[in-house]
Amino acid sequence: MDDKGYFMVKLDHSKGIIRATYHSCIKNDKGEICDVHGKKISCCDGSKSPEPMETFEARTAKELTVKIFERWEHAKDLVTVGHAAYIGREAQKAEQCLFAGTFYQQD
Repeated sequence: MDDKGYFMVKLDHSKGIIRATYHSCIKNDKGEICDVHGKKISCCDGSKSPEPMETFEARTAKELTVKIFERWEHAKDLVTVGHAAYIGREAQKAEQCLFAGTFYQQD
């Protein structure tokens, strides 16, 4: 996880896709969790999961990482090189599980 946010990677076997969601950890001066534009994000009140700032879907690890790291306008500001490498590895594992029809759990 970067200090500005984290990714959650999951599979949707019924749609045949890998889904990655980016969740912001950016805090404004009031201590509220916000997106890069300062818009407050509802988060972790105990009744629901954190709201993702962005959702990416793809059929392969390559397609997913291109969408995130080459096409997403905020990637360079929010994701470190180490975190990008980690997401690449996770996307590869997720793709293998998707094509094998097996369970995937993010490390």
